[in-house]
Parts: sequence; structure tokens; C-alpha cells
Amino acid sequence: MNGFAPRGLYLSILAGLCCAPLQLWAQDASLSSWADSEAKASIIRFVESVTDPTSEQFVAEADRIAVFDNDGTLWPENPLPFQLCFALDELKRLAPQHPEWNDNELLAAALNGNLDVIKADLKSALIAILGATHSGMTTADFQERVTTWMKQAKHTKYQRLYSELAYQPMLEVLSYLRANGFKTYIVSGGGIDFMRAWAEDVYGIPPQQVIGSQGGVVFQINDGVAEIVKQGQLEFLDDKEGKPVGIYRQIGKRPILAFGNSDGDKQMLEWTTLGQSPGLGLIVHHTDAEREYAYDRHPKSSGKLDVALDEAAGKGWVLVDMAKDWNTVFIGSEEKNEMTLDSIIGPTWMLETINGQKVVDQSSTSMILGAGGKVAGNTGVNRYSGTVTVSANAISFGPLATTRRAGPPALMAQESKFLKAISEATSMKLAVDGMLTLSNDRDAPVLRFFANRAGSAE
Repeated sequence: MNGFAPRGLYLSILAGLCCAPLQLWAQDASLSSWADSEAKASIIRFVESVTDPTSEQFVAEADRIAVFDNDGTLWPENPLPFQLCFALDELKRLAPQHPEWNDNELLAAALNGNLDVIKADLKSALIAILGATHSGMTTADFQERVTTWMKQAKHTKYQRLYSELAYQPMLEVLSYLRANGFKTYIVSGGGIDFMRAWAEDVYGIPPQQVIGSQGGVVFQINDGVAEIVKQGQLEFLDDKEGKPVGIYRQIGKRPILAFGNSDGDKQMLEWTTLGQSPGLGLIVHHTDAEREYAYDRHPKSSGKLDVALDEAAGKGWVLVDMAKDWNTVFIGSEEKNEMTLDSIIGPTWMLETINGQKVVDQSSTSMILGAGGKVAGNTGVNRYSGTVTVSANAISFGPLATTRRAGPPALMAQESKFLKAISEATSMKLAVDGMLTLSNDRDAPVLRFFANRAGSAE
């Protein structure tokens, strides 16, 4: 892995921007919520080895596939899996329209709040409750219900929105991997439609990179509108042996990194690591009763870690001890206070959104902030350079000089929006997941960047 470029060379490249392509330098991304332990070191060593072209372990960017279980790996699964919490709330909301549900033992127990009955046969209860609450509606209606619930419902223990309970260390891992050319996927026993409704907002993982359990759906045309309607039956369970099958069907490649937390992830870890090299498997071990929960062989909800726990050492899987390896568990403050130019010098900041809208695919709009108040980058069509002033969380850009190349209409329109937005920026926030947001004087976000710390691009 390449080190930092000498400061003089870096500034000279900035000065000569109009006649040379931008150069990106590989450097360590900060996994700041991780303790300096073997678990953290194993992640960094692996990523460095597969991204270094001189390494025998080098993997082309197209093959850098990383898969993550969701419940218990990216966020908690207690006191119940969060999708089941959603379904229980839906069950209560819809119950007045369905008196017949009281004749079903599992549905009646759910309506009466008898969680012991639910936990005694969690799989059957989940199928019954999801069948009652997730079928008969269009996928668009279902997505709207999930989105509304995510904005309103709170976890019983933490009294925080479920989206606020994503594990901060895992958000950093996702960001770190993506900055090093990995494509990140969710591979979960949870319902695919449920996760697709919020995964991009919470984890930065788009719907097409979510693999999950699938219920039946049918295509219909109602009043001239084409729709997909959800059905009650379970057609594919993305758990245990189903996880490698789901990965194969949707991705068509073996992952080189897999992160799980339970025996339900064992086969996914085996598919990633056994019989191929390189391959890294990691398991989140829930050992922190104070900040989260402590369980493995005898969980009170889902997430049993028994066989995989015994086999981890022999198969080379890394056990991540939540209590010891994570400095923090959940998302804390949204920003780092009193930022300076030095705190954001280094990476090439790649544009993700303009005024909340995703950028055109492959547009490669970028920004590099340099010492001495210099800024340079790529609009997606043209290169630009100029000056920037940073004081605490305030930021302002001087006039920007650009080259004059023409490009496709969509990129030229986006270039105009970008240059207008950057001229309006007055403040910045650096989130703990590494995302840099520039806002205008009304505190409305105008540009959102992620740090690209590997490779090179024009």
C-alpha cells in the first residue's frame, strides 16, 4: 500500500492541475471507534494485502466483494429482530380489521404481548406474523409503511430510532472498505423488501446490493398501473445454507470478506474463506451487557453463536469482542467539532449527492483540499482549482478556475449544479462515518462527499 506523497509533490500537482490528471494517494482510513487490537489490525492487514498490486494477495477491484449479515452484525437483534418489531406494530395497527387473528395462537400471543410464546418458536412466529402483515399490498405501499415506521418507532431499551442504532464501528468498516474499492452487500435472513427500504440511508448500501429472504410476489395491472403485489408465502430463506446460495444467485462471485455474528452465518463464512485465498471471515461476539447485550450460546432472542464459536479458531475466523474491541457501540455525535483544514487534507473527496440527489453514475466529481488554502478537483467533465478558507466549522470557496471541455448533457448539467452548490457552501460537518457534508447559509446540505483513499482516477 502506498504511503503519503511528499507535501511538495502534492502541492506541485495541485498547481499543475490544468495540465495533468488528478492523482489519488492510498492511506489508512481511520477506524477510530475500534480499539488498537488484533481484530482491527486483521482488517487493515487484509485490506492492505488485497489492494496492493505488488502483493501476492492482490485482488482486482471488480472482485473485492464484502458481505455482511445485518441483525446482530450491523445493528442489534434484541429484544427481537427489528423487522419482527415492525411486524408486531403493524399487527396491532391492522388488528381491528382482522378479528380472525385472535383464533391463531401465534398471532393472538403477538397481539397480547406474550413474547415468551413468540420466542419459543421464533421462526414459526415470524412466518405467521410476516404473512399476516406483509402480504396483499403493493411493494410501493410496503416500502412507504417501512419508511414511516423507521422515522417514528423507537427501540424499547434505548429509546432511539432504530436507524440510530447502527453500530458505529461497522459503519466505519463499510466506509473503509468502499474507500478501498470494495463493493459491500447485506446478506441477511431478514426480508429483502424490509431492508431495501432503508439500507442505503443507514449503511450506504443500495437496494440492488441487499440479499435477503424473499416472499412471493405477483405482477398485476390495476386501473392502468403496473404493480408488484406481495404474497404471504415464503419462497426463499436467506439463512444458513441459503446465504451462499443467495450470494451466488445475486452476485455470481465468491466474496473475499464476510462479517457475521451467529451460527446462521457459518455457511457464508465458509463460502468466503474455505478453499480459496485470500479470504477473511469475522464474527461479532456480543460480550457487552453494559452498552449492548451479552449472549452467544443461549440468546434470549435470535443470534445463537455456538458451533461457529467453537470452529472460529480452527477456520481462521476473527472473533470481534464487542466489549474489548469497540471503543463505542452506537452512533454518537454527528460531527467532529472545531474542524480545521488539516483535518480534511489528504483524501480525495468524491461527490455522492448534490442537494440530496445522487450524482450521475461514473461521473467522478471530486475535491482535494490542500495546505495553504488550495482546492482542486474534477467536475465530472472539467478540472477546477482555486482557494478555500476554513475556520472551525465554517468554509468558503474563492473563485474557481475551470478547464473548458464539453461533455454529455447530463454531466454538463450536473457540473453547473456542482459549481453553484460549492459557491454557496458556508459550513461543513465531518460525520463519524467519514462523510463530509457542506451546507449553505440556511444550514441546508448542498454537497455530500466520501473519502476515496485508494487507487487513481482522472
